[in-house]
Amino acid sequence: MIIIIRNVIALIAFSSALIFGTAGIIGLFRFPDPYSKLQAGSLCGTTAVFSIFMGSLALAPNWAIAGRIIIICFFFLLSSPTGAHIVARFAWQSNIVPWKPAARNRRRGKNKNNGNKQEPLQ
Repeated sequence: MIIIIRNVIALIAFSSALIFGTAGIIGLFRFPDPYSKLQAGSLCGTTAVFSIFMGSLALAPNWAIAGRIIIICFFFLLSSPTGAHIVARFAWQSNIVPWKPAARNRRRGKNKNNGNKQEPLQ
């Protein structure tokens, strides 16, 4: 009975990892600027990998392996957002302009330049 419960918990964790990973990939293609893409990729990537670790933790055969998974999970949760922050900071210092729709275009629902250019922040 315990084995069935552990397998169901692992299945739920692996399924959520699939959903988070798919959402991250969609965000990478859908969002307009590098900052939004970085946020979608890092957030969904972190949650997907964390879900995989939780599923692996549910299937761990003994406490030694479970302890190793917990330590790896701790270091991953510490390093993944830090890496995304470093990339975003480098992009900001390289003067990559975040995407921002013009106020006039937001009211009308139209894009005056047909999506060819991004307008810099003021």
